[in-house]
Amino acid sequence: MKSKYEKVEDYFIEKINRGTLKSGDKLPPEIQISKKYGYSRMTVNKAMKNLEKQGYVTRIAGRGTFVKEKSVLRLLTDNISLSDIIKQQRMTPGSTLLSYNLADASEVPSAGEFSTPIDKFHHTERLRTGDNKPIALTQDFICANLIKNIDLNLITGSLYSYLKKLKLPVIQNFVEIKAVKATKKQQKLLNLDVDFLLMTLANTDTITSQDQRVPLGVFISYYNPDLYTYRFNEAQQ
Repeated sequence: MKSKYEKVEDYFIEKINRGTLKSGDKLPPEIQISKKYGYSRMTVNKAMKNLEKQGYVTRIAGRGTFVKEKSVLRLLTDNISLSDIIKQQRMTPGSTLLSYNLADASEVPSAGEFSTPIDKFHHTERLRTGDNKPIALTQDFICANLIKNIDLNLITGSLYSYLKKLKLPVIQNFVEIKAVKATKKQQKLLNLDVDFLLMTLANTDTITSQDQRVPLGVFISYYNPDLYTYRFNEAQQ
């Protein structure tokens, strides 16, 4: 049986998911919600805090609680595809292939840190969206020695799913996260109102069918900082 605060949460989550409450709409004051349900202010306040943690609302001191524009929240421990994370945020993921070329190792950041030298990489650039809103630009450099012929039709979807079909698990050597200045092209594609974005760089290996650990590639993502957030959970602090 659900607790009282969970019932309050469910009520507003349903309203938001149905579109009855839209981005920017103001929720009733806590005292009004308390009277409607016959619950204590403490119960309603807990429900509002949980809705904020889940990314449904934003609470502004002195102004009230408002439905938050949908955005992507990712825990640093998450090791799933961007498409799946976008789905978790109640959005429909999209991916558009912008370009493809065969790149030399000299063009790939951190490629020299692989234990085995790599000559060529399949380089794809994609625009990633959620509910048709531009969230990220991704550049994937996949080892051409490992995957000889890449299926660009599958790459336009989830890269994780494509690698899973090839039975190539992703093993991260390291991940860098930093803010960088956006280029004019990035600003245009991501509809940025600011001149910076969030960048991640992941250097990864994989395990082949012969149980050998070999380089998989380098994966770089540039995120709209208004629509994408990394969070450390309490266990990591």
